[in-house]
Amino acid sequence: MNGANPWPVCPRLPRPAAAVLAALHLREPATDPLGELNEREWCEALDYCDRSQLTLPLAGAAAGALPDWVRRRVEEDARKNCIRTRALEELYRTLAGRLDEARIEFLALKGLAHCELFGAIPSRRVQYDIDLYIPQESVNCAAEALAPLGFEPIQGMEDSPTDHLPALIRKTGWEWRGDFFDPDIPVSVELHFQFWNEEFEALTAPGIDEFWRRRVRFTVGGAAIDVLCPADSFGYAALHLLRHLLRGSVKPFHVYELARFLELHRSDDCFWREWTRLHDPALKQLEAVACRLAEAWFGCSVPGEIAGEIARLPDGARRWFDTFALSPAIGAFRSNKDELWLHLSLLHSGSHVWRIARQRLLPLQLPGPVYAVHVPQNGLTPAMRVKKHARYAAFLASRLRHHVAVLPSVAVSGMRWRWG
Repeated sequence: MNGANPWPVCPRLPRPAAAVLAALHLREPATDPLGELNEREWCEALDYCDRSQLTLPLAGAAAGALPDWVRRRVEEDARKNCIRTRALEELYRTLAGRLDEARIEFLALKGLAHCELFGAIPSRRVQYDIDLYIPQESVNCAAEALAPLGFEPIQGMEDSPTDHLPALIRKTGWEWRGDFFDPDIPVSVELHFQFWNEEFEALTAPGIDEFWRRRVRFTVGGAAIDVLCPADSFGYAALHLLRHLLRGSVKPFHVYELARFLELHRSDDCFWREWTRLHDPALKQLEAVACRLAEAWFGCSVPGEIAGEIARLPDGARRWFDTFALSPAIGAFRSNKDELWLHLSLLHSGSHVWRIARQRLLPLQLPGPVYAVHVPQNGLTPAMRVKKHARYAAFLASRLRHHVAVLPSVAVSGMRWRWG
């Protein structure tokens, strides 16, 4: 595996985004491209960082390469994120108290729950929702228990193929103001009832139900809360990234976070022995796919145990990384569905191949709401109702155009993948 920094020589990615990713590379960080950005490009770079949750990581990794006005803006972002973090901690305590009172067992996933293991400072990590896992037989009771706190499900997401109930939100009347660090952005709560959607992904993850049995107690936001054990926390983060990779919705921060984990624990022999002992070979293979992406993007060290799993990936998956490893990042600017070929390379059934191809090429699922989701029905003015319908129609039309326009490139990328 080549750990060279690929972003300075990635012409299909806009210069601002490429400069950001190049600066965050772990083995060969390159900050010179940041110094070549003009003011307009810096605005584009910051917008990319905000949307990718990379603003604060960039400030930490390349502080000396930021212009003064960018540094001041990012310092203000960090200040507002500290306010958000304190509110998050308070919400964790409130949720834990409410669920404990209702005698509902749960554990916290991702976010503040795994910051220490992943070497992250909570106040420097952006988090917009709280993910909790609750056994399926109790998950609806949990949603009912949180209703008195003002949480209600987002309408229109009931049939979405996820591993959680529709996100729970508070109808505070908040509207988007263009600031990703706005302290008033409401925090949503996602109640997960499974760790992996085997039916939708058509990929089995043997032993994943054991994650619940191996949970451990940890302090999150000042509250004693169950979390995944270290090996399972890493595994869940890898599967979470893989799920978004296969669905064409990778967020660069999740790739960077996993790369940082691999770098931090590269010599932790005890951890990797435990991971090898606890996880089934088929589960480790899925996790290795996500780790391969982290290595390709950010040049992190890959422990021998992970390298062995990567070497055992199917030929089609290894060919995909040789050709398309950077495609998920490029897809944010140039539509593609190159991830389809990676997904197909991991399948073992012809019927699954056809089903996944249809799902990705001709998705039938309607998107969820896109405007004024935090505004209660009785708070919607006539103008807001018109705007809500207009925005949804425009978004739906844009998704239809995307799926139709990308079909010719899918055929070309399929031939590139098949024949190299």
